Amino acid sequence: YGNAWQNIWEWGVADRAYNLANNGYGVIYNQATHLYFDHPYEPDPSERGYYWAPRFTDTRKTFSFMPDDLYANADAKRNGAPITKQEVLDAATVKTLTRPDNVLGLQASIWSETIRSDGQFESMTFPRLFAMAERAWHRAEWEASTQTGQEANQTKRNIDYNLFANQLANYWFPQLEQQGVGFRLPVPGGVIESGILKANSPFPGLTIEYSTDNGASWQTYDAANAPHVTAPVQLRTISGDRVSRVSKIQ
Repeated sequence: YGNAWQNIWEWGVADRAYNLANNGYGVIYNQATHLYFDHPYEPDPSERGYYWAPRFTDTRKTFSFMPDDLYANADAKRNGAPITKQEVLDAATVKTLTRPDNVLGLQASIWSETIRSDGQFESMTFPRLFAMAERAWHRAEWEASTQTGQEANQTKRNIDYNLFANQLANYWFPQLEQQGVGFRLPVPGGVIESGILKANSPFPGLTIEYSTDNGASWQTYDAANAPHVTAPVQLRTISGDRVSRVSKIQ
């Protein structure tokens, strides 16, 4: 058996999983670029984790993983520069999977060098583990496949992810909170346009709060009645008693 984890796109080693499977080994896909949860959610110095495989791995990236066409997952180098499937194919010695029956499943990994508490472990694991489970238990119709020749359908993937993100925010996050699991809440984004605050969250349905007094007080953001503000403004998302890291608009 083989654990196929080292797939750094620009290193020319992304074909190791196919090489193992084609040579008769039972293979578990544990691809570091998408399934290593000790990497940060965002390319931000405030985020915990390593960055030796990808610069970051957010929930959407894990959700977007396509096991049936590994090279189609190529998106960015370690430094964030773009890389294409064709570039990875050109560097690969083994270009196709001829023994798909030897691919046994998926695995996510999290290493503890940068983790110092149960809460840190839980926030690094959840909600990314839900995204990994989505890819492990069924094949979505938008996924690319070398066996059928199907290309990835970005439009259908976006629709599927939006449904998934809504389920996380409105169903699974309350369940996790009820069970005392320290899941990570995403940091909201925002801009001030003509004096009006426009904010959103990666997971629709989460409540966004804003502060205009450096966090002394917080108000609920309502997109339908967006407030007039002046910078600086702080933003955060909340779910029950949990709050996200604070972002700032200067």
